Amino acid sequence: MQIERRRLVVLLNALYDQGVESISVKHPCADIGELVQISLADDGQATVRFTQGTMTYQDNRDTIPAKYGEPAFDDLPDAETYTRAAVASGHVTLANHDEVQDFIQRYGYADLEAGNDPVVVGLDANIMPWRLPEVLGIDSETGDTDERDRRPTNGYALATGVKEELDWHYKQYNTHELTEAFGEEFARLDNQPAGSNREGFLGLYEYRRLRTDRTVDVIECDTGDEAIISAYQEFNQTSRKQAVLFSNDYGFVERSIDASVPAHHVKYPVDIPRKSTGSWTQAAELLHYLAIIFGVIQLPKVTVYGVWNGKDGRHWQHEQLDLDCRSPKIEPQLERDLTILDATY
Repeated sequence: MQIERRRLVVLLNALYDQGVESISVKHPCADIGELVQISLADDGQATVRFTQGTMTYQDNRDTIPAKYGEPAFDDLPDAETYTRAAVASGHVTLANHDEVQDFIQRYGYADLEAGNDPVVVGLDANIMPWRLPEVLGIDSETGDTDERDRRPTNGYALATGVKEELDWHYKQYNTHELTEAFGEEFARLDNQPAGSNREGFLGLYEYRRLRTDRTVDVIECDTGDEAIISAYQEFNQTSRKQAVLFSNDYGFVERSIDASVPAHHVKYPVDIPRKSTGSWTQAAELLHYLAIIFGVIQLPKVTVYGVWNGKDGRHWQHEQLDLDCRSPKIEPQLERDLTILDATY
């Protein structure tokens, strides 16, 4: 059965009702094993214990080529992507979180009634997949308002060059190498984006989501930093809006500032903490990202597929995951709860 990202808390509810208050989230390969453990509390809090921090995960991944070969190694996300997923869930903060907030305080919260230019956000390809404006509270719809009820930003300016850089279509055709290494679950990854391409798909569909759900100016340009920044420079000079850019690439940020386009570097932590407490919703977000970047994750009673043979553009657009319920009690409860929600909203 399939479930949308926004409904994943229903899965946590079903497990909790079955007496599973501590959820071990594992990669099917024993050499990678448990990634995190989520403890659910009845007050809506969820404590995540990162069984593998960034360094430990990197060490474990580095053992894979010698034992299972390069295709298996390449299908696993690198340590940096693993860290970005933890940050995107809201459980881990950026290493320079306060600096980013200061940057927004300086350039955001435009006083439109006083004639200030609206402030719009531009995202580099390397951070597009991770929904950081919402995590940081600077999104034009969900961002934190100030004492004058102003949002920190007024929309987005998205470069077509960034979209093209995310448009990867390399797919996995040799799943027998993965099934030998990781298990039979990976037979379902046939004809699906492989390895880091799954991160690219996350970014590509985030780009499309923003165009659908937010006020967006589309900036036509070629790929590459020079073309993208030049297009933003022209946009700021001619549109009566000010684009502010975010990137994980120091070179991109420095080149932007040299072109008089405000920009700030997004810095991820070197390692992630052993434990973090957040909400059930944040825990569900973490499950979504882990399922996508690893392709498959195992929970008690349920196997969650981020990609599977048959997943198409519609599934990506609706941010759906596929659940294989190994317990006969879970699936009926999920179907009932999802039906009630669909009838309510």
